[in-house]
Amino acid sequence: MGYYLVMLLSMVYIVTKAQHQWHFRKISNTTNNYKLNLKEIGDELNIFTRDLPYIKVMLREKYFESDSDNSYVQWFLQYSRLPMIISSYDHTYTNSNTIESVIRALYQRSRDSFVITTESRHLENVAKHFIQRAGTFFFIILDNQRLKDYKKLLDIMNSLWMKYKTYKNFLLTVEGIFYFDPFLLNSDLNTYGRLVKINITEPHERILFRNMHRYPLRIQIFKSAYARPPTNESDLSITKFYGVDGRVAELLEQKMNFTMVLQKPDPNYFGERTKSGKYNGAIGSIIEDEVDFCFTGFFVKDYLVSKYMDFTVAVYDDQLCLYVRKAKRIPQSILPLFSVNYDVWFSFILSGFVCCFIWWLIRRLNIWLKIKMLNNRQPLDHNQWIQFRRICIDTWVVWVRVTILRNPPFNSELAFMGSLCLTSVIFGAVFESSLATVYIHPLYYSDINTLKELDESNLPIIYKYSSMADDLFVSDTSPVYASLNKKLVHVKDLNADIMVEIANNGGKASVTRGNTILVESDNFILSKNINLIRECPKYYTISYVNPKDSPWQETVNNWLLRFLSSGLIEKWINDMKTNVDIAVKIKGVQSFTKSDTFKILTVGDLQLAFYVVLIGNTLAAISLIVEFFMKNYRNVAKET
Repeated sequence: MGYYLVMLLSMVYIVTKAQHQWHFRKISNTTNNYKLNLKEIGDELNIFTRDLPYIKVMLREKYFESDSDNSYVQWFLQYSRLPMIISSYDHTYTNSNTIESVIRALYQRSRDSFVITTESRHLENVAKHFIQRAGTFFFIILDNQRLKDYKKLLDIMNSLWMKYKTYKNFLLTVEGIFYFDPFLLNSDLNTYGRLVKINITEPHERILFRNMHRYPLRIQIFKSAYARPPTNESDLSITKFYGVDGRVAELLEQKMNFTMVLQKPDPNYFGERTKSGKYNGAIGSIIEDEVDFCFTGFFVKDYLVSKYMDFTVAVYDDQLCLYVRKAKRIPQSILPLFSVNYDVWFSFILSGFVCCFIWWLIRRLNIWLKIKMLNNRQPLDHNQWIQFRRICIDTWVVWVRVTILRNPPFNSELAFMGSLCLTSVIFGAVFESSLATVYIHPLYYSDINTLKELDESNLPIIYKYSSMADDLFVSDTSPVYASLNKKLVHVKDLNADIMVEIANNGGKASVTRGNTILVESDNFILSKNINLIRECPKYYTISYVNPKDSPWQETVNNWLLRFLSSGLIEKWINDMKTNVDIAVKIKGVQSFTKSDTFKILTVGDLQLAFYVVLIGNTLAAISLIVEFFMKNYRNVAKET
């Protein structure tokens, strides 16, 4: 309690003293009477503090009062107009060499702003103790020495950059305010990184990342829907790439003026959590700080690594879709039956029976009106059933375009038979044209087009990337989703070509990005071996990823938004799809030229005709046998 009381009294003393002593003028804070223009420095500090939510003023515990008298400290206390927390720290105990402190500095969520008083000999330990990747730091150097030899300070700043990627580090010295620019080439040391005296009127980030002076960034990109990096077969390295993601990376490289150092793609692609608890793939590379940026699009979702990885703004979108093998081709033996739709067959058969009934009604009307029959006609049978049977036979003979043996006995029936002939010609033309079409262009059974049909098929649904299936079917959404979720099967072999396996063998379904099939799979487009299910269960926006709080993240996001608003990314996507369409059409024309110009019919194509003849002869034989036994039965009945 006493400690806090002393701290409170000290803070009151500092503020009271500052109110009496502070004014903008040239003052001396050194033994050699080197003057500081705090009016200019105040204007410069305003540029870097106006967007800060608050600051933490850290004064050395042992020299609390003397540190508070420093002119820079007084400016922050009186003229920064920021909420602040004033604290003290023990500058003699700042152990920052533990692994925990490094991890804390890299991935903690805090974005604090510090004003820290220290000496140059303690700067390294003090900085590592308080450092945060996204933090802003104003180190007030209290040494009474001018920065003629600043190599030590430069080494400290460079070490902080290389380890933690912190760039908002400002040195407030007796010579003025300096900041560390990690992208400027130091010609003396032939390395990147220089201390630069502030003389700017623009935001710090805009100055640094407007021109990165060809600074090398470790870039990872691997095969995906819009990324096509060809790999070196000997060492699997990448020297170039093709696709939308590659063009975005190249344009960013040009606009920000950095150098892409392409990293070898991880064999686990996007990455997932292993049994040991660590992550592999691109996610693992980001966590282990092995890459600076990944220009392969990720679904924007929770990968349970938000502490280590950030997304850029969304650059495009896509769906997760399921696909199966296309339904089997209809056999040649029954192909004519499927040459027209079921409704045409139904109307043809129904019309035949309706015509039989109409012809019979015309016959009954002629008899009732006692219309005279045509000459040379046999008398009609008195049994009406026999007449009706004869009419049905004649109707179907005409309906299938076959010549009848005897013309009907009345003129009205002849006219009706003529209308039957014309109608049968129309039906016949439809059948013949459709039959010729199905022999040239093959027909298939009905495909699986909905998720319900997929569920009813009981096909297993296989996937390679765990991120595609962890929330693909939310069981609480519907019973169909719950059932499909139970059918998911993970394939550990990421190099397996599941699409080819399904196209050749079938028996399973799989999930992939919708654009992957449309952009990548000639097998799907040309050979029609794959059927894309119309209902896609998931829709995602897609972004690139980088380590948490990367220095260049804001600048990259600003450039990506400019690319999107100008329509560049959409144009590149359309260009890529157009190139695929052109390639597909060229292959399609070549395929048509080779095999589809003519269709030579063989005996195998006429199987149905032989089946009809065989069935007809069989029925005729059965009818002959039945009539023979019935005739014998009648003769025996007469004799008795």
